[in-house]
Amino acid sequence: MKKIIRTAVLILVLCFLIFGSYLYKLHALAVEGNNIFEQRCLKVNPHLISYKNSFLKFADYLNNPEKYSDEKVKKFLDDYISGMKSYVLEEDKWLEMNKKYINRWGFRLIEPWYVKEASIYQMGMYEGYRDEAFYMLQLRDNKNPAEASAKFYEARERRSKYVGLYNDIFEKAAPLKDWRKIFGMVPLPEGCTEENMTIPDTSGSIDWEGNNE
Repeated sequence: MKKIIRTAVLILVLCFLIFGSYLYKLHALAVEGNNIFEQRCLKVNPHLISYKNSFLKFADYLNNPEKYSDEKVKKFLDDYISGMKSYVLEEDKWLEMNKKYINRWGFRLIEPWYVKEASIYQMGMYEGYRDEAFYMLQLRDNKNPAEASAKFYEARERRSKYVGLYNDIFEKAAPLKDWRKIFGMVPLPEGCTEENMTIPDTSGSIDWEGNNE
């Protein structure tokens, strides 16, 4: 009888240790992912936001040319190109870092299905942003313009597709009652603010048909 009790206690302790290790790893993954996202806020998004804002200024010039001097227009274009180049470089680094994180056995084994699915869509979304900028630079440098143009529009469509999928998975996961959410929950990183998390929407910014006249 004592042997049975001792065995049962040992199994119970072992189960607690395994469960405790699982919870620790789940939380550790959340903290690490949070730190990686903070690096995005601090090093990637500022360049993305900057070049898109420069594009919006240039678009306003095209829609309202009388408002700007030639010097200002040149600055808009220079800032747009330099910002885009800086963004592509930083995005490449971040995507590589995030790819290593989500491809690790711990992430694949431990994270809930909706977190893993969201990570795939997030990568697709940011790869789309990166490729869109990369092929725009190729077009600007007149390198294989026909191919670059096709790939630019493909990247834009791909980015739009993954943005939709990324938003959808959050809507699906939000009502789920999953106890793992408690241990995988971490506060927004201090380095992430509304200023460096809000990506300007440039769609429809140029009035190609002259509807503003």
